[in-house]
Amino acid sequence: MKRVLAIALSAAMLVSMMAGCSSNENSTETSTNTTEQTTEAPETTEEEAPAEEEASTDEETSSEIVAPEADVEMQYITVEDASANLESDDYTFIDVRKAEDYAASHIPGAISADMDAAKNGDFDAGVATMQDVLNSGVDNNLVLICYSGKTYAQATTNVLSALGYDMSKVYTLEGGFTAWTETYPDNVESGEAAADTASAEIVAPEADVEMQYITVEDASANLESDDYTFIDVRKAEDYATSHIPGAISADMDAAKNGDFDAGVATMQEVLNSGVDNNLVLICYSGKTYAQATTNVLSALGYDMSKVYTLEGGFNAWSETYPDNVEA
Repeated sequence: MKRVLAIALSAAMLVSMMAGCSSNENSTETSTNTTEQTTEAPETTEEEAPAEEEASTDEETSSEIVAPEADVEMQYITVEDASANLESDDYTFIDVRKAEDYAASHIPGAISADMDAAKNGDFDAGVATMQDVLNSGVDNNLVLICYSGKTYAQATTNVLSALGYDMSKVYTLEGGFTAWTETYPDNVESGEAAADTASAEIVAPEADVEMQYITVEDASANLESDDYTFIDVRKAEDYATSHIPGAISADMDAAKNGDFDAGVATMQEVLNSGVDNNLVLICYSGKTYAQATTNVLSALGYDMSKVYTLEGGFNAWSETYPDNVEA
């Protein structure tokens, strides 16, 4: 009897021990699974975070003005069709040759937009030049005039495409200015005619016109005023690199180097856009480029009481307001 009782007790103890082990294993598995699930959750969050950062970066990049990877296809207009639309309000003729060549001879009514820097690889300078043209209110059909209808027009076409202009409205003059002068030799404003006009009306002053200055602090206070127009007269490529917000580019390098007629053409384009208020001229240090511009404006009959040179030029501005420049 005792022997049977001992066997029964042993069996009961064995069953109890097996149940305990099973419970511990289930608890261990549950704990392990829970731990694995808890560990896996942050991994998903860490993987998603860079994706959000990449999306944000892509949005910023897409808003930039990027040069096309390949040349944009050009469409042409013949000199005959261009001539037929020369006085049409639906067309704007843009001479993209060097400013000095435009000053020497150009198609009547064409505006100058020197794209020499862009043609030589400075895409940002080309963007700055064409933005100035478009900001003057141009939004119709464009006829691009270069030397022979090739490289300068191609550089301009690429820039206009990057700026989002309607390319169905952009035409290159077939054969360029060369073809125009061969077809319509009597329908150009020639260098000789321009010189005659200059001698009768627009004459370079015999001596430098006295400049009046505005401090960077006063200029800053009027930066957003409708009574002031800020004109950056440095080289277009330097404007493209960094400039005062809201300033327009009017490259007066040719005038600074003695080509008065080129300076006249550049400033006439600015004034023809409707500028007639107080002007703040921005050059490098407030000297030679601003002086050349002041001389031209005086010869053009502008009210010189409204013409100011930024004291110390862009150098002084960038030192005083390093965070208030557009790169």
